[in-house]
Amino acid sequence: MKKLLLFILPVFIQAQDVAIGSWKDYLSYNSALFTAEAKDKIYCVASGGLFYIDKKDKSINRVSKINGLSDCDVQLVDYSDEFEITIITYANCNVDLLKNDNVVNISDLKRKEFAGKKTINNITINGSTAYLSTSIGLILVDLINEEIKDTYNISEDVENNEINDCAFLGDSIIVATSNGMYSAYKNNPFLANYTNWKLYSIGSFDNVKSSGDKLFIDSSFAITSISYNNGSYVKTFTDSIIVNNTISITDPKLENVKHAMVDDEGAIWVSDSVNGLLKFNNFNYQETFKPDGPKSNSVFSLEFINDRLYSCHGGYVNFGHQWIKDGVSIKNNFDSWRNYNYYDLGNARDIVAATSYGEKTYFASYYNGVPELENEEFSVRHKPINTNYALDTINDWANDKRTKISDLQIDKDGNLWGLNANVKNPLFVKKLNGDWHSFSMNQPLNGLVFGDLLIDSYNQKWGILGRGNGIFIYNDNNTISDLNDDQYTFLNLNIGSGNLPSMYVYCFANDLDGEVWVGTEKGVAVFYEPSAIFSGYNFDAQQILITDGDYGQYLLSEEKINCITVDGANRKWIGTENSGLFLFSEDGQEELIHFTKNNSPLLSNNIVDVTINHKNGEVFIGTDKGLMSYRSDATEGISKQSKTHIFPNPVKENYTGPIAISKLYANANVKITDVSGNLVFETTANGGQAIWNGKNKNGERPSTGVYLVFSTDIYGAEKIVGKILFIY
Repeated sequence: MKKLLLFILPVFIQAQDVAIGSWKDYLSYNSALFTAEAKDKIYCVASGGLFYIDKKDKSINRVSKINGLSDCDVQLVDYSDEFEITIITYANCNVDLLKNDNVVNISDLKRKEFAGKKTINNITINGSTAYLSTSIGLILVDLINEEIKDTYNISEDVENNEINDCAFLGDSIIVATSNGMYSAYKNNPFLANYTNWKLYSIGSFDNVKSSGDKLFIDSSFAITSISYNNGSYVKTFTDSIIVNNTISITDPKLENVKHAMVDDEGAIWVSDSVNGLLKFNNFNYQETFKPDGPKSNSVFSLEFINDRLYSCHGGYVNFGHQWIKDGVSIKNNFDSWRNYNYYDLGNARDIVAATSYGEKTYFASYYNGVPELENEEFSVRHKPINTNYALDTINDWANDKRTKISDLQIDKDGNLWGLNANVKNPLFVKKLNGDWHSFSMNQPLNGLVFGDLLIDSYNQKWGILGRGNGIFIYNDNNTISDLNDDQYTFLNLNIGSGNLPSMYVYCFANDLDGEVWVGTEKGVAVFYEPSAIFSGYNFDAQQILITDGDYGQYLLSEEKINCITVDGANRKWIGTENSGLFLFSEDGQEELIHFTKNNSPLLSNNIVDVTINHKNGEVFIGTDKGLMSYRSDATEGISKQSKTHIFPNPVKENYTGPIAISKLYANANVKITDVSGNLVFETTANGGQAIWNGKNKNGERPSTGVYLVFSTDIYGAEKIVGKILFIY
């Protein structure tokens, strides 16, 4: 059992600058699934996240692993009025208790070895016990002693022990299963033995609730949920609600209702998977509550361009007979999101990449070409017919013509480059003047898929040949229209031909020194001289040898590398499929940070992509469980230094965290003195940002007063670039 302190922050605080080393969640809360009432709060489970409405001030407050929960993928929540305890369950059967701003984790069920299905289907609180209806029986959680105290079985056969819900009727426990309802005397000490349970009713039952001597059951496949709260019985259907079997509520916002309940003031709260958490007063719609965030927790790729974060959601899922095409979600600097779906992008789906130049934004659709926005509004979708067939198509199964764009990049001249799978001319460009061209490498490439595209410091185009086919490099020699001087090559495992550690390549990064870092299924390789690739001299990739005790090994050689991103200090953020997120020094020799889901708020150890806001050092981390960020201590250096940005400032007496001094020249020397010129602290910036721990050379907090910040310019001259007020 683990106890953690819970920190709850209202949504509006999310938009404020956070301290170095702090985390933020950018989860999707669009799809509301379940609702529960606590003291002055309405909890809502949405898209695997959890938030609550403070009924007094109507603020929306996120509750996640970042501010204290032990896990992600919340499934259910319930509340004990008697003991003021909230119980939260997760998709992996983990359990949290929220008690007096503390989180108590009970992970026994999560850790229990079980060969078959393992889920928690419902929570029923009776006295000091929470009864968890699970796929392996009825699990009893003691809310006072914070432990699992028993498991009740209703069948000799383990596979038939699944319980969908339970309720209390007089002195009996009633459980609902797909094979009938069963009952037992609730004080029988031998309920772990299935022989003490008797068949109560024949049929298939998903939910059962009770009040006094009344039992409410889910008696129709058309019913999506039932609830009984504050004297009101609520049945929900996909597009309507019935209260106390007498009042029917319909409304255009009821599109896919999952759950509803009546609170202690008579308001009806509805969880709708399309429109979020809805509040009805006097049976009429009143308002919607939904934390701002991306459309989906699915992250395929991330880009941070011109103060905007682009989260591309990748493919689609089949929901009944309706295709859901999540498209791309875009966040501005004020943490306000705008979501573009299939229709917003000119009927383009499977958005896998984004790039931007000026007022135009381009998206790579792995099905429908290149949609373009101008001033944030859809402008045109580029396809074969309007690109002079530079975007070619393939005839896929069922004769479905597809234009499969895997990545897009902008070169230093503003030209748009991209990769198109399964065609003869896979590399294409849209020049700044609007002309389109495509390029062949005289190879049978029309059967190949492609991954990422990189334009290096020498304007060479690097492309990943998918499914274990290595890398190609194309050099147009800065004459796009003239094919006669073009060069290309293919890199593989052989010495003299790339020396890749694996033909399975997943990502690239161009660092601040012009080196190209490559992520493979067998770790990292570096091309230290990309300019030599077509020179005839050695250009092969090298792996970084690091020491581990008395032994040497290549950097992350046992890991599949999903992404590599370079920060303002030229350090490398490396995301893996199974081992979380690493930060390495500029040369890769020193591991500076290693985040996993066990030692940090990281949602998952599967890191899909990483991008960075180089102005403030915020590192956006896309995982297979959703999007989050970490505020790092490095920013991009500036070319012209004026007044710096210092955060926090003033430094108040209760603040003990790091102080960030940004908007500096790259790797500048920084000195902090008192007003008399006495040196208090000295350091070197990480890229364009220096960090002060708020203590002097003796490790003591400075006294109240104003302190001066000096920085060197590109000529080595010092000047005052800021002031810090300390309040002790």
